[in-house]
Amino acid sequence: MKLSRIWAPIGLAAAALLAVPSGAFAQAAPSYNYVGIGGGDDGFVVNGKLSVADNVSIRPEIATDFDFDDGEDVSYLVPITYDFNSIGEGRAEFNPFLGAGATGSIGDDGDDIELALVAGADYRFANNYVANASVNYAPFADNDEVGFTAGIGFLF
Repeated sequence: MKLSRIWAPIGLAAAALLAVPSGAFAQAAPSYNYVGIGGGDDGFVVNGKLSVADNVSIRPEIATDFDFDDGEDVSYLVPITYDFNSIGEGRAEFNPFLGAGATGSIGDDGDDIELALVAGADYRFANNYVANASVNYAPFADNDEVGFTAGIGFLF
């Protein structure tokens, strides 16, 4: 009986301590748009973000390695992402996202389209600039392709 009296206040204190940090991290969802450039495993990348609803964005990207003799001239990725709430404030915001969409390539060997899973983050480091990075995974592609992109975007 005495043991149960000890656990009740400890459990209540633990619940209160766990609730405090979640209130501190409650930030607004990112609502900015950007267009950017960068690089990745497919070469030079032009990417962007277009907010379409609260916490929902389209993040298209197109990439080329400028080696038009290899059969995969241009690759593309068009995911719809869920944008998690911002971590940080002002000009130093970290904005993670997770989503799914279409990926593929257009080239001499024909066109293909696959499902892609995407995870990444934006880091807003200035009023008008954001650094972005993402990893995409195409589970149904021939080789279970994993790709990455990193770049800088200009907010509008």
